[in-house]
Amino acid sequence: MSEQQPRKQAANESTDETDETESRMSGAQAVVAALEAAGVTTTFGIQGGAIMPVFDALHDSDIHHVSMAHEQGAAHAADAYGIVSGEPGVALATSGPGATNLVTGIADADMDSDPMIALTGQVPQDMVGNDAFQETNTMGVTAPITKANYFSTNPDTVGADVGTAFALAKEGRQGPTLVDLPKNVTQGETTTEPAAPSLPKSYAGPNEEADPATVDAAARALSTAEKPAILSGGGVVKGEASEELRAFATTYEIPVVTTMPGVGTFPEDHPLAMEMGGMHGTGYANMALSHCDVLLGVGTRFDDRLTGGIESFAPEAEVIHVDIDPAEISKNVHADYPLIGDAKTVLGQLDAAMPTAPDADRWREQTATWKEEYAMSYDAPRDEPVKPQFVVEALDEATPADTIVTTGVGQHQMWAVQYWTYTEPRTWVSSNGLGTMGYGAPAAVGAKLAAPDREVVSFEGDGSFLMTSQALSPAVREELDITIAVLNNSYVGMIRQWQDAFYGKRRYESKWDWGPDFAKLAEAYGAQGLTAEGYDEVPEAIEAAMDYDGPSVIDFHIDPEENVYPMVPSGGNNAEFALEEGHL
Repeated sequence: MSEQQPRKQAANESTDETDETESRMSGAQAVVAALEAAGVTTTFGIQGGAIMPVFDALHDSDIHHVSMAHEQGAAHAADAYGIVSGEPGVALATSGPGATNLVTGIADADMDSDPMIALTGQVPQDMVGNDAFQETNTMGVTAPITKANYFSTNPDTVGADVGTAFALAKEGRQGPTLVDLPKNVTQGETTTEPAAPSLPKSYAGPNEEADPATVDAAARALSTAEKPAILSGGGVVKGEASEELRAFATTYEIPVVTTMPGVGTFPEDHPLAMEMGGMHGTGYANMALSHCDVLLGVGTRFDDRLTGGIESFAPEAEVIHVDIDPAEISKNVHADYPLIGDAKTVLGQLDAAMPTAPDADRWREQTATWKEEYAMSYDAPRDEPVKPQFVVEALDEATPADTIVTTGVGQHQMWAVQYWTYTEPRTWVSSNGLGTMGYGAPAAVGAKLAAPDREVVSFEGDGSFLMTSQALSPAVREELDITIAVLNNSYVGMIRQWQDAFYGKRRYESKWDWGPDFAKLAEAYGAQGLTAEGYDEVPEAIEAAMDYDGPSVIDFHIDPEENVYPMVPSGGNNAEFALEEGHL
């Protein structure tokens, strides 16, 4: 740590006894030293009583701490930082309400297998269980939503606890970890210098290679398929296997569908790209899933928003399932060929085992026909309110290909994934599994700090943005050049769409026309605020945001009646997707 250098210089002229005294550090300093040993450069969080010793130690570190305006925002920012950088993001909070405010963000990271570490303050050990001020059983609360959590009990081992949590967060199937830090531990003293992060000696790591015999059988099935398809999931991103997946798909000319977490793993402008499948996936992706005869799923958990009804999902297909987590194999969809291992490694094994490319010319012609028949489109009469799809396409056109997109959750999230062309991994940053409204704005803060030289655009709905709009405060303070596009329809739009489709158009408590003027709200925080109400104003607002060196919020007033299509009703058949309300 930076404060130790003058101490070491002074110690050169002192006695051995003085040297031993000066080499002591607090438990909090050990926590920070462990983060430094892990290569951490940025943390997110909020100061508080029980975590104060750690913040005090951070004061003397080169680690850049970003104080967020709410702990939930700190968790989302750390989550997004981990998605974009590939290294665990770090969130800090105090005990009690500070720790519980992290819970939504931790659960979000857990659902999407995102690498993150949470460090929470705790009351002193002798007060645990006494209902002390700001005491919460953080271990009990977070056990179901973390990959591992630790209660530190000794200043001598607290640094190792942090290092272990960091190592586990990025090992194998990634996910969030947590270390609970009692104040007596962080205030205590130690002479133990934390080492680089290491896994527990008892930890049995995941398989790297899949069973060779099963690989050979899977390769034979795939090579003889007449209608093969690849399903690329979020595990391809986490396993840094996008290049291998692209090479495999193009070598053997197999159409590729992605899950929502897998968006960007295969370039959507490629002829073999079927784009995202599932509830709001493209019609052609869902047709490919529904009619393929061999499906190679890589790094996917086959969740319900992808599959619809399990009995109708890929009904004709033999399933090859590649996943690093054996718990996912046949959990939702039966795997005829279970390949447990690292995505990058197993794709290499499959490539080496393929006897020949599948003879699938007619199948590729069919998938190309579906892409024409069910092309994504929308009507945009200039005398009607602005269509949200137009806004998404306009922002895509105005920004570089490697722009990072973050989103909240709702209709705007679906338009952002449907009408933006993703060609690279780690450019789609969203709450895929938990569906957390408000994720987009704080995620944009984390994403920009992870990739300061990249453009970051956050799509939010008016309802979603209301939940975490305070993330503008750190964005302004950190001088982050991000653009937040609020697709404002004065509704909680996805709820309104479901009410219209399935609840007799009884729009109870879904109309949110009581929101603020988001441009003025942005200005109140010190950001640039812009409003676009008509088609002619859209390009002007985007240009102003792109030219501004700092955070901008564009309040796009969009058609309040526009819906997200295609749509497969929950539990429905993917092949029976609706293209309009009358199809439901």
